[in-house]
Amino acid sequence: MRKWPTYHHLLPTLFALLILLYWADWAFELFPTPALQERRKLAEKPKLNPSFLDPFPKDYEAYYNDHFHWRNGLIRLKNYINFYTFKQSSLPSEVLIGKEDWLFKAGFQLDIYTGKFQFSSRDLDGIATELKRRKDLVEASGAKYYLCIPPQKHSIYPEYLPKAVQRFNAQTCTEQLVDHLAENTEIDYIDLFEPIRERKENSDSLLYHVTDHHWNDITALLAAKIILNHLRSDFPNLGRISDSDYTFNYAEFDGMTLAQMLGIEREVKERAPILTPTILIQAQDSIRDYPAPHDFPFKSDYVVDKRMPSSSAPALFMVRESFASATILPLSEHFSRSFYLFDNWKHNFNAPIFEAEQPDIYIQMVWEGLIFNLMENPPADAKW
Repeated sequence: MRKWPTYHHLLPTLFALLILLYWADWAFELFPTPALQERRKLAEKPKLNPSFLDPFPKDYEAYYNDHFHWRNGLIRLKNYINFYTFKQSSLPSEVLIGKEDWLFKAGFQLDIYTGKFQFSSRDLDGIATELKRRKDLVEASGAKYYLCIPPQKHSIYPEYLPKAVQRFNAQTCTEQLVDHLAENTEIDYIDLFEPIRERKENSDSLLYHVTDHHWNDITALLAAKIILNHLRSDFPNLGRISDSDYTFNYAEFDGMTLAQMLGIEREVKERAPILTPTILIQAQDSIRDYPAPHDFPFKSDYVVDKRMPSSSAPALFMVRESFASATILPLSEHFSRSFYLFDNWKHNFNAPIFEAEQPDIYIQMVWEGLIFNLMENPPADAKW
């Protein structure tokens, strides 16, 4: 008697059941659809135009590929396998997986760290000329101008980078710029690199997030102290941040930005310090009528304005980005007015707003990973 060829029917049966499960899930939402952090707009459903059908099949295929019901789940599964089994990044041009599962920004930020990207002499002269122009405008109003560059995670924790990462040049473009400004201008530069490296060597606390490119609240508070200490040489009446003014409570979060980009934020966790005041916070929010650019995604962060009641301290104006966010709380306690402008990562001078606010201190805070935005014409591939 002929045996039933089970193995001949097993695969077609499983495939048919998979198709039925897919349609059942599509109709009745049997399984939750995981979210993905995508840095592009998904394809829209094309309209059928009987008079011009040629592009429709390709356009509809692009739409279906972006909206396939199990797409997000399969992508997350693939990313999970790549990360935990092969230690491979699903976005190698965007995110690096380093030692002990540390995540680093790849792309142009990696080129900055390795020294692959270098400023030319013309670039350095151009940036210096522009910063001198800004300094002159600020000081003509009676205020003081400062430049501050928060370091990339690569610069502080290079030991966690993948072994394959090699330096192209001993000097980074950041070091090029700082040296050039010191030799050719009187730009007052607030150095954060060495104090942060020193804190790293003398502390067991992590200073940057493992799954994100930002520093954590410990380093943000340290940066606020460094900035105040530097400003005190020109403004001796500025107060100090005492170690007893703040403490840190730790909380566990889903993986942060870089983990989100890899689609594994639910699988990896981040234990992060949260800056917690032990003093009574006195700086009060003030509403300023400066509309955010239409393409700026964080409208409520465009302007942060703080006021200290009855304070005679100097007024601060900072053009900043997200690295400055956690410095706002401790810094604002030491100025009569503190104005923080998140200018859509442009790092422009923003003369009309500066003139309207009339501060005593202007700080240009530019993250090392976006230092190319100080150039008049950044390279075409220079982006976050």
